[in-house]
Amino acid sequence: MVRKIALEEAFTLPSLTWRSASFVPSYRVDELNRQLLDIHSERLAQMNEHGIDFMVLSLTSPGPQDESDPIKAAALARESNDYLAAEVAKNPKRFGAFASLSMHEPVQAAEEARRAVRKLGCCGVIVNDFQSTNEGGVGEGALFYDQPEWDVFWKEMEELDVPLYIHPRLTTPKVSELFLKGREWLQASAYMFSFGVSLHVLGIYCNGVFDRFPKLQVIIGHMGEHLPFQLWRIDARLQYVQKGKGLPAKKTLREAFKTNLRITTSGHFGTPALKYAIEELGIDRVMFSIDYPYDKISHACTWFDGITELTEEQKEQVGFLNAKEALKLDI
Repeated sequence: MVRKIALEEAFTLPSLTWRSASFVPSYRVDELNRQLLDIHSERLAQMNEHGIDFMVLSLTSPGPQDESDPIKAAALARESNDYLAAEVAKNPKRFGAFASLSMHEPVQAAEEARRAVRKLGCCGVIVNDFQSTNEGGVGEGALFYDQPEWDVFWKEMEELDVPLYIHPRLTTPKVSELFLKGREWLQASAYMFSFGVSLHVLGIYCNGVFDRFPKLQVIIGHMGEHLPFQLWRIDARLQYVQKGKGLPAKKTLREAFKTNLRITTSGHFGTPALKYAIEELGIDRVMFSIDYPYDKISHACTWFDGITELTEEQKEQVGFLNAKEALKLDI
């Protein structure tokens, strides 16, 4: 059994259990809420059983990103961060925290990130793709973080020297109506989660954020949300076609993956895909994760422990050492 650190593992606040119904079949809602609310009992027992030394917890999607009122979004982020910090303090040798943020306003987001890392001891932050706004109707607007006004936030993240995990969320109602009518099964984790996050990450890359903040670290789950498998083509077309059209990015996407971007295996337990990601990105850019409780701890760990195509040393690096280095964990 390989030592493991898991990075994309959800909890919820007691006041937010009503949100869980949209992610699983109705017969699983009660079980899901029980697992989201539990930290120190069933979750920890499964960690012990399957060789998970350390788990980083974060508020389940969409968190503050679905709150279109800036004041309410900021209040939710603070409430969640304070609650999670108190839970982690009960067993800091086994649990860490990614802070939630309201992303309505760059300076405020930077300030909460600083408070969460410096005061509460969070080892990173998590954002759930775009921030809902009321532009065009209540909850219909979408705010992305790739324009120059967000440099104050990215500067803070670089100075804090902790990673930002960019996680999926559901699309807005209008986007769902436009793209998913008649094909609603592709909503959420089947496809649209990866579509949304990969587009957002590419926007951050194309707009030169990684050139301006070369030490910035961004983590992408679900085996990279398709990006490793499109890496050659994206770079080829951007460099051949868009470079002459004012593309701000100086480094290639492949270079950004070597210096700024990391991926995890959360919710994607395919060995050929893992081998390909390691070959394309380098083994030091790939980390184990589960996506609990949306995926089973037993499923993820049995798969990973049973991989024969990697050496035990390689599995130790992906399963434990890379995350320990990325999060600067003293474990």
